[in-house]
Amino acid sequence: MRTMTERDIPEILEIEKRSFVSPWTRGMFTQTLESPVAYNFVTVGRQKILGYVIFYQAGLEMHIMNIAVHPDHRRQGIGSDMMQRILETSRINSVEECFLEVRETNFPAQGLYEKLGFRNIGRRKGYYSETSEDAIVMVLSLA
Repeated sequence: MRTMTERDIPEILEIEKRSFVSPWTRGMFTQTLESPVAYNFVTVGRQKILGYVIFYQAGLEMHIMNIAVHPDHRRQGIGSDMMQRILETSRINSVEECFLEVRETNFPAQGLYEKLGFRNIGRRKGYYSETSEDAIVMVLSLA
């Protein structure tokens, strides 16, 4: 896993489009690269981006903003590895809690998060406006 760069965005956009109903735009990725509270990482294999994760850290909290694995490389532990690595780094940096939202119908992602110790703490009604789906809010204590 390495830090994401501007040069990675075209490959990331392709993964994003294949992964989400309402994909992030180039501008959204560029904004995170410029943000002082954002951490952006990619996993690379054979000179190709296999996945990426973006999180924000503010004080003692972090918030997973976006994570995706290329469809051809899912179910190989890449997402789990990325999550474990950023969570461990955050623990070392004294982060106490990690939050995220996940689509109510995204059962594979919910399963991964539960396996990592996240717990469901609520629901955001209609959070995903393009489908009117709710978001499940999850938290993991890192302290």
